Amino acid sequence: MTRITKYAALVGLTVLLPMSARAQESGTIAGTIVEAESQRPLAGVQVLIGGTIRGTLTNALGRYIITNAPAGERIVRASLIGYAESEQVVSVAAGTTTADFGLTASAVELAGVVVNAVTGRAERRRELGTNVATITSEDVEFAPITKIADVLTARTTGVNVLATSGVTGTAQRIRVRGANSLSLSNEPLIYVDGIQFSNELYDISWPYGGGGTATNRLNDLNPADIESVEVLKGPAATSQYGTSAANGVILITTKRGQAEATRWNVYSEYGRITEPNEYEANILSYQLNDPGAPVFTENGALNIGPDDTFARTTCYNFQAAAGACAQDSTVSFNTLEDPRTTPFEDGFRRKFGASVSGGAGETTYFISGDLEEEQGVIPWNTLEKASFRANVDAAVTDRLQVQFNTSYIDSDLAVPEVGNSVFGPILNGSLGSAVFNPDEEAFDQNYYLFSPEDLSEFIPKEAVNRLTLGGNANYRPLSWLSFGLNSGLDFTNRHWQLTVQPGRDIGAIAPSYYGVGARETERTNRFLWTSNGSANAVFRLTDRINSSTTVGASYQRDLYRDLYTEGAGITEGTEDIGSATSLFGLDEEFEEVRTIGGFFSQQFSFDDRLFLTVGVRGDDVSAFGTDYSFATYPNANASWVVNEEAWFPATDYVTSLRMRAGYGTSGLRPEFRDAVTLYAPNGVQLRGADVPAVLLEITGNTGLKPERTSEYEIGLDAGLFNERIGANVTYYNRTSKDALIRVPLPQSFGLTGDRIANIGSIRNSGFEFGLDAVVLDLPEARLNLTLSTTTLDNEIESLGGADDIVINRGEQRHREGFPAGGYFQDAYTINDDGDGLLSMDEVEPVDNDTDDDEIPHYIGPSIPTLTNSLSADLTLFGIVTISTLLDQRSGSYQLDLTQESRCRAAVDIGDRGCTGVADPDASLEEQAAYIAGFPSKGGSKGGYIHSADFIKWRELSVALQAPGYVTDRVPMLAGSSLTLAGRNLATWTDYPGPDPEAVEGGTANFNLSDFSIIPPVRYWTARLNFTF
Repeated sequence: MTRITKYAALVGLTVLLPMSARAQESGTIAGTIVEAESQRPLAGVQVLIGGTIRGTLTNALGRYIITNAPAGERIVRASLIGYAESEQVVSVAAGTTTADFGLTASAVELAGVVVNAVTGRAERRRELGTNVATITSEDVEFAPITKIADVLTARTTGVNVLATSGVTGTAQRIRVRGANSLSLSNEPLIYVDGIQFSNELYDISWPYGGGGTATNRLNDLNPADIESVEVLKGPAATSQYGTSAANGVILITTKRGQAEATRWNVYSEYGRITEPNEYEANILSYQLNDPGAPVFTENGALNIGPDDTFARTTCYNFQAAAGACAQDSTVSFNTLEDPRTTPFEDGFRRKFGASVSGGAGETTYFISGDLEEEQGVIPWNTLEKASFRANVDAAVTDRLQVQFNTSYIDSDLAVPEVGNSVFGPILNGSLGSAVFNPDEEAFDQNYYLFSPEDLSEFIPKEAVNRLTLGGNANYRPLSWLSFGLNSGLDFTNRHWQLTVQPGRDIGAIAPSYYGVGARETERTNRFLWTSNGSANAVFRLTDRINSSTTVGASYQRDLYRDLYTEGAGITEGTEDIGSATSLFGLDEEFEEVRTIGGFFSQQFSFDDRLFLTVGVRGDDVSAFGTDYSFATYPNANASWVVNEEAWFPATDYVTSLRMRAGYGTSGLRPEFRDAVTLYAPNGVQLRGADVPAVLLEITGNTGLKPERTSEYEIGLDAGLFNERIGANVTYYNRTSKDALIRVPLPQSFGLTGDRIANIGSIRNSGFEFGLDAVVLDLPEARLNLTLSTTTLDNEIESLGGADDIVINRGEQRHREGFPAGGYFQDAYTINDDGDGLLSMDEVEPVDNDTDDDEIPHYIGPSIPTLTNSLSADLTLFGIVTISTLLDQRSGSYQLDLTQESRCRAAVDIGDRGCTGVADPDASLEEQAAYIAGFPSKGGSKGGYIHSADFIKWRELSVALQAPGYVTDRVPMLAGSSLTLAGRNLATWTDYPGPDPEAVEGGTANFNLSDFSIIPPVRYWTARLNFTF
C-alpha cells in the first residue's frame, strides 16, 4: 500500500494544471451531409474539428451543428463507416459557418476516430497501426439484438462469442484472439464512455449442485443506448490501458444529444421465443417373458426387471451381444419433446422504450428509459429489467467542454437449473421413462427424479441494482495544448437467493435441509472507481511534420464485498432466513485492489499519411507481491497511407492502400491475496470450550507479478475497384510470459498444498481477413456484403516444469506443446464379430503410452481454430432493407456429457437407456463409447468427444422505413421503421447433441461440456420505431 501512496502524486500533477487563459473568439459550424450519388441524407456521420475533440453526429435528416468552434482556419472532417472520409477547410468567425458534405460510398474503413478511454485523445483510424474493429448503431439498426453480446457475435474478425446457453438472462464467453491465461479471466476489459465497466461473471445456479448457469454484467447495458462498439484486439492496441488489458479492450460509446430541436425516439418490440432443438428419446429393449402382463405395475412403474422373474427383462445391447438375453422388442419415448410431458413452452419478449435528445447553444442532452420483460422456454425462467440513462454535454467556455453520464439499471432474473444438477429439467427429462405413463398419479414416472411441477419449486433468483456515474472535461488554454480528465464510478448491488418451502416433494433430495424448508442468500456490492488525467501538446514542427505528445496518470480502485447466508427450517410461505431453526451458516468475503499508473505517448505524422507512435505505460498494483515494484508496458506502431504518395500509381483496381504494424505489451494482475500468506479464522475446542483460532489458508508469494503479454501485428487495408471493395489482412502473434500456475509444495514445508507462481508461457497467433464489398450501388438498390475470417493457433509453450493441469473431470488438460484446455482421452479398438452388436469383450483399450508418461491420447482443441462470418444488406428503393448473418466455426471439440451420463445412469437405473446402450440399430461407435467407459476398459470418454464444427444462420431481418415522399411531407417520420426479424434460425452440424454451443459451467475458463444444458433458442421479433 505504501507504493500506491508514492505514486499518487502522479495524478495530482496531471489534474492540478493551470486553468486560466485569455478568452478567444468562437463560432458555430453547421451543415448537411448527404450521399453524393443519391443525395440521400446520412444519419450518424461523425463530424470532427481537426486537432480538437469538438464534434457531433448528424441527425436523421443529415444535419449537424457544432457550437463553440475555435475561431480561425479549421479543418472539418466528416466520416461514416461505408463511406470515404471527406474534409473541408473553413474559416470560423463569430456567427455560423456552413460546411456541407457529399460522401462517396467506400468499402475501405480509414474513416472515423477512436477515442482512447485512458488518454482521452481522439485518434483517427488512419493513424492507428493496429486493426481496430468498429460496430456502429447503424450496423445493427435492424438486427434482432436482445443483449449487448448479440452486437459482437459474428460481426468482426478476432472476436469469438460463445453463447453457452439458451436460458434467458444468462452470460456468454467472449474471447479476443484466443486465450492468454490458464488461471485468470480471459474476458476483455470493458469501458463505457471512458469509465471502466465491471464485467464479472457470477454463478447463478445452486452453488452445491454444479449447475451450469452464469450471468455477467455486460448484458446489463441497454443495446438501444449504444452509439458504437470498438474492439481493441490485443496489447499492440491496448498497452496504454495497463495491467488488465492483455485480453483486449471493448470501448462502448453511448448516444449523445445534438444542438438541434428536441427529437424523440419511441419504440416497441414484441417477440416469441421457441425451442427448435432436437433431443434423443429414452430407449429400452427387453426380452418378453409374459406377454399377458400389464405394461405398468400398480404403483405406476414400468413392469420390467433385471431377470426373468419379471414380465419383461431389460436387455441391453452388450448383454444381447453376449447371448445373455434376447431383444424381443424396443420401445422409446421422448419426454423432452412429447407435448404431453415436455417442460418447454413458447416464451415471449416485450420491450418498450423512449429517448429524447436535443440542445441549444452550448448544452446538449440525451435521456432514455427502457422496460424489458422476457420469459424463456422454461416457464419459470423470467427476466424483468428497467434502465435509465442521461448524458449531458456542455461547452462551459470556448476552451472548456464537459460531459456527464449517468445510468441506472434494475433487473430481476429467475432461472431454471441446468448442467450437473438434479434440479434441472433437462437432466430429469433426458433420464425419463422409455414408455409414456398416462396415469395422472404416476406422471412423475415419465421423469427421472422430479417433474417440471416439482422443479418449479426450486428457482435461483438474482436481483441487480446498478448505478454508473461518469464525467470528463477537456480544457484547451492554448491552441496547441489541452488537458483532459475523466472520472467515474460503476456500482453494482447483486442479491442472489434461493428459497425452498417446507414439505415439497423436491425436498426429498435432502430431507433435513430442503425437506423442512431452506433459504440461501448472497449479497454482493462492487465499487469500481476510475480516474484518468492527461495533457496533450500538438506542434507543427515543419510544413510536413506534426508532433503530438501525451502524458498522464491513471487510478482504479476495485472494492468487492460479499455476504452469504443459509439456513433450514424456515416458516411456510416466508422468505426470511432469520426464521431458520437449523443448519445456519454464514460466510463473508472482502477484496480490494488498487492500481495507479502513468503513461506517455509520442506521435509524429509526416504529410498526414505516415504516422509513427511510441509510448509506455507503468503500473503499480496492490495485488503485486511486495518484492515486485512496478510493471512497464512499452508500445510502438506505424501507419502508412501509401496511396497518397505522389508516386503511387492511380488505377481503378487498387485505389487506396494502407500498411500498418503495431507492437505492445500489457498484463493481467494476480487475484486478490494471491501474493500474501493468509490465515483464515477457525473455531477450535480447547479444554471443553470454543476458542477462536486461525488456520493457514494461502501460502503467499512475495515475488508475484502480473502475467505479461506481448503482441505484434502487421497488416494492410486496400480499396479495390474504385473503393467498391475493401479488404484488410492482419497477422497477429501474442505471447504471454510469467503465466500464473499453481505449483505443489512439499508436505515437509508445513504449508498449504500449493502456491501460485509466474512460471508459464502461452502463445496465440493467426490471421484475420476482412472483406467489405458494395456489390450493387444503384439509386433503387444497394447491396453490401461483408466477409470475415479468423484463424487461431493456441499453444502452451511452457508450464515451467509443472505437471499437466487436469480440468473438467479429467477429459481436458493444460499440457506443454498443446492448445490450452485440449481434450485427451485413452484410445480403444473395436473388434466386431459382424452381428452388429458389441459385447464387453469386443472393445479393448489401446496402449498408446509409448513414452511412459501416462498421458492419454490427444483428441483436439476446445477453442475453434477457424471462424468465418458472412453478412448481407440489401436496400430497395431506400425504404426496404433485408439483412442476414451467417456464422461458421470449426476446429474445436466438445464433450457430450449429456449422452455419456445418460448411457451410464440409464443402466444403473435399470428401466431406460440411450441409443448406444439400448437401441439394437445403434452404430458400433455409439456402442463402443459406452463400453470403453468402464474402468476395466480404461474408463475412456473419448467416444463422447465430438467435433463441434457448425454453421449457424444467426440473423434475418426485413425492415420497412417511411418512404421519402412521406417524410418530405411529414419530416417527423424520418427514421421511423417497422422491423420483422429472427435469430438462431438454423444450425448445420455433425455434432450429435442438440447444439455444439451448449456448454455448462458459464464462469469456467476452459471447461467445455455439453451437460444437460438448454441450447440457444430461437427468437422471432417485431419492432416498431418512431422518430420525431
